[in-house]
Amino acid sequence: YDLAVLASNGTGVRPALVLAILMQESSLGINVGACYLKDQATGGGVSIKSGELRPRTMSPTRDVPVFTSLISRLGRNIDKTPVSCWIAMYSKGSPTGWGGAMGPSQFIPSTWQIFENRIEGITGSSQADPWNPRDAIIATALYLSDLGAVTGNEASERNAACKYYSGRSCATGPGASYGNSVMKKIVGVQADIDKLQR
Repeated sequence: YDLAVLASNGTGVRPALVLAILMQESSLGINVGACYLKDQATGGGVSIKSGELRPRTMSPTRDVPVFTSLISRLGRNIDKTPVSCWIAMYSKGSPTGWGGAMGPSQFIPSTWQIFENRIEGITGSSQADPWNPRDAIIATALYLSDLGAVTGNEASERNAACKYYSGRSCATGPGASYGNSVMKKIVGVQADIDKLQR
């Protein structure tokens, strides 16, 4: 909650929306990825639990170069850094989408890269880290703000949630159910926040 308030102070996005997104994305940081990237050329990975091969763990052209650079700067082991697995989706018989989302906010590397400098400017750190809850929560608030979330305007918050998930508005994209789920979560989160503020 304190991190969501910090992020809200810098962006104007209400803490309840930030926390509802984190609940939707990773159960507040419990689920930060079930795969490891293993093949940088194809983007293939392996299941952390079983070791079985997992295709489409990360886009080899869009995200792998950004990911490997980030991992190097953070001093992490690429073979032991969890990312999301691909959720099998198909369009007209062909696979679509990729895994590779990182940390509590589940940013893909190419999207995380957009926010690194802004996060570092807010926190004063030399390297923003998507697995660091503070950095992840600030990135979530920045992204929601950029996507048009306005405190007190639930339609804008729902639409920002849809865009957070799919890159498109609720009306035109596949994220409407995601946006609806986030808005339902906000009700409980806001009630808890109201209790804390009494």
